[in-house]
Amino acid sequence: MTRKIIFTFRKGEEELVLDDSSFSVVAYEGLESTDYDMLTEENVGYAGERKRRMKILKRPIAIEFDYLGYEDIPEVRQKLIGFFSPYSSGNLTVDFMGTERAIEYEVQKLKFSSQNVFEPISCLLELVCVDPDFQTPYHLMEAISTWVDGWKWKFKLPFHMKRRGDPRVNIVNDGHVETPIEVEFHGPAENPRVTNLTTGEYVQVNRTLTSDDTLFINTAFRNKTVEIERNGVREDAFDYIDLGSTFFSLRLGDNLLEYSTQNDLNPQSVIIRYKKRYLGV
Repeated sequence: MTRKIIFTFRKGEEELVLDDSSFSVVAYEGLESTDYDMLTEENVGYAGERKRRMKILKRPIAIEFDYLGYEDIPEVRQKLIGFFSPYSSGNLTVDFMGTERAIEYEVQKLKFSSQNVFEPISCLLELVCVDPDFQTPYHLMEAISTWVDGWKWKFKLPFHMKRRGDPRVNIVNDGHVETPIEVEFHGPAENPRVTNLTTGEYVQVNRTLTSDDTLFINTAFRNKTVEIERNGVREDAFDYIDLGSTFFSLRLGDNLLEYSTQNDLNPQSVIIRYKKRYLGV
């Protein structure tokens, strides 16, 4: 196993990698876990206190690194100042000995410790991550095929008609915390619903979808959305959410998800996307 850590910063189309080729990481902190805030109340008549809730605070990350070149120091200095601008957010992917996890960040400070123009570039970068959880760098996907097998043009005899596939899929969340999902529901469907049979929670949209419609649902905290796309144009469909719906997340362990519709309309496919979330890397 390679004992190596690589930091990859992305901001739009730009990318900066600290992997000992051009930049060498000297020290870092804030990757393993962040601070917690515990709210307690007096336990009247008994010893100690009683915990009311626990909240994970924002994550600070600090990285010290050196530039290994010398001839182009002025250009690299300007590149670093522009790249780590406090006016734009970025995405950091950490590869810790083969384990890759990503997190969104804001720049809090970029400080050069060089004392004169003859010294090499040495930097201290301080970041703050409002969402403290690390995530998988890419979306994981589970597709529920509503129709499987069957003939395709051109077909050869003998052939058999398509049959309905299993409307359920089990997703195992082996991350550290619960994680939201994104649902892509390809019509036709009437009042499409996705249910987490493990918890009994469901999200349902009381709307009829044609075969040209695609329903998008995002259950993320502070980013809940319900949209229907037709001919490349999306419209807000949040008002059509069933009153009993819950924008549920995947709990730790098994999550048996099932899609359903009314009036025997069967969608072309249902796709579940998610990212596993972690307390550290």
